[in-house]
Amino acid sequence: LKMTSGYGFGLEDSNGSTKPVRIVVVGEKETRKTSLIMAAVTDHYYPEPNIPSLLPYTKLPSEYCSEDVPVTLIDTSSRSEDKRDVIREVKEADAIVLTFAIDRQETLDRLIEYWLPLFRQLEVRVPIVVACYSVIKNEHNPVNIEEITLPIRQQCQEIEICIEWSAPWLSDISWLAQAVFVQAQISAMYPIGPVYDRVTNSLKPRCIAALKRIFELYARNNDYILSDDGLSDMNVRSFGIPVMPSRSRELIKSVQELCPLGVKENGLTIDGFLVLITKLINDRKLRTLWTILRTLGYNNDLRLVHEMIPYSSFKRMHDQSVELTDQAIGSLKRAYHRFDNLGPQMMESLFETAPESPWNGAPYKDATEKTSNGGLSLEAFLSLWSLMTLLDPARSLEYFICICHPDDPSSAVHVTRRRELDRKEQISVRKVVQCFVFGPTNAGKSALLNGFIGRPYDDDNRDGLGEERYAVNMVGNSGVTGGTKKTLVMKEIQYQEDGFLLSDEALASCDVAVFVYDSSDESSWKRAIDMVSEVATISEDAGFVFPCLMVAAKMDLDSFPMAIQESTRATQDIGIEAPIPISSKLGNFDNLFHKILTAAEHPHLCIPKIESKRKRVLKLINSWIPECWVKCFCISS
Repeated sequence: LKMTSGYGFGLEDSNGSTKPVRIVVVGEKETRKTSLIMAAVTDHYYPEPNIPSLLPYTKLPSEYCSEDVPVTLIDTSSRSEDKRDVIREVKEADAIVLTFAIDRQETLDRLIEYWLPLFRQLEVRVPIVVACYSVIKNEHNPVNIEEITLPIRQQCQEIEICIEWSAPWLSDISWLAQAVFVQAQISAMYPIGPVYDRVTNSLKPRCIAALKRIFELYARNNDYILSDDGLSDMNVRSFGIPVMPSRSRELIKSVQELCPLGVKENGLTIDGFLVLITKLINDRKLRTLWTILRTLGYNNDLRLVHEMIPYSSFKRMHDQSVELTDQAIGSLKRAYHRFDNLGPQMMESLFETAPESPWNGAPYKDATEKTSNGGLSLEAFLSLWSLMTLLDPARSLEYFICICHPDDPSSAVHVTRRRELDRKEQISVRKVVQCFVFGPTNAGKSALLNGFIGRPYDDDNRDGLGEERYAVNMVGNSGVTGGTKKTLVMKEIQYQEDGFLLSDEALASCDVAVFVYDSSDESSWKRAIDMVSEVATISEDAGFVFPCLMVAAKMDLDSFPMAIQESTRATQDIGIEAPIPISSKLGNFDNLFHKILTAAEHPHLCIPKIESKRKRVLKLINSWIPECWVKCFCISS
């Protein structure tokens, strides 16, 4: 039962993972879950009356464990009141054994109607081995296990194999029971599900992406042809030994027979390399493939393992941010320029060595300016990458590693200085500025963000609807960083009836806040100035103050009476600049975005002078204590 043959391109053995494997056995009542475990671990088959109701955690004997990896077999209850325990075990499983009885159709139906849907609902994606038994002796017309289980195998690709382990006409029942668990262990250690689609008989997209990255690592210095030396280097890293030239020629010849275009200049093209890997899978050499994948940093989901991501390089306080370094920006520019025009199709090609495009969904999908063909300019491309680095530096670094192949990923990002120190020094040199956009419903926030990224004005105002959204672009700057452009991130904040859903940590990430109001609506202005007071109070109590600007939107409409006088007086009273007039409809933004960058560069200015709740409480206490002392003194006298 053990795997003893050699692996790797050089057909030499390699050391597998020693991570213990948990195999959970589930199924309907009286489908002999416990009997299966006992038959595997004791070399005996026990009659039903001698079987306990539930076994404790059981170790599979080491002589049956593949590669000496410890295996724990976990029995589960069929009682409805124990469902929570079963779910907990299933969530922690490395592989699942599903049991049913051939003679009881309802137990097979339950696999399709209950168990497989439950695994999907729990998002459990581990290999499944189906184990069945028969109690009716029918030697002359035996049931075909492949036929009876075909519907569930077609429905669930995670099912690795179906094994009939117990029947009156079968001998060596213990050996078959052991085979069930050995197969489950091998499937857990080297699963086929994540890498290969058995319906289409083709590699899965994430597997192709991982293999393309690996191919580039070993072929980029040879005009993207994987030579004998590149193949040998890959084998040395994965298995510790080189590939002999004769063996390399055999591999290349076998690929050429299957795919003539897969060989060029006595080496493998990317298509030839994918054919080679597909051949390994069809030859059931999954261990070779998974050893390569894991050596090059992939987990079972074909994402880079945590150890590949230098988390220490972006460890930060709440008022610090993460930015790309000049070195990383240079690498991204070179990656971008590999394509003449980064249209939608080229975007997919750019990320072909990554798990998928990271910007297909929120908050990135509609966050930046698009070209006429729906693609991205270089500035838009770098802006989106800066946004991803700001919001999710781990994801940013994962994708940077996948497409740029850096020698030292930690050099791709740096952490900015704390804003508290920026205020003390009265200067900030951040290259990525995050601006929170507050305002009442229908004030013009969405129109402002749309105008920022070059989208046409839409009279159908959708302010206050939906989730928070981002807009990001590069803005010319003539401040402390000279003529260098900065990346400005605009975040539209949604307001609920019970207030802003912002934590202290969320406010800490704000570099500048703008408060937008409809200049034709006095109630909008009053609500906006109340928001300034509310946000300034919350931020000061949290210890994260930031510059604030007011924006008078819809200047193409008639202003409410006394609008300019009232707004000027109110902003002067709280120590911030007068409102900046804009008209998104006319495309007139009065240099607003440059003014936001200027405010961010001087974080000690434009901070509303509004007394925080904490200070008001302290004043109240201080005013109350002396009066209390006087009363106490009079009473004692």
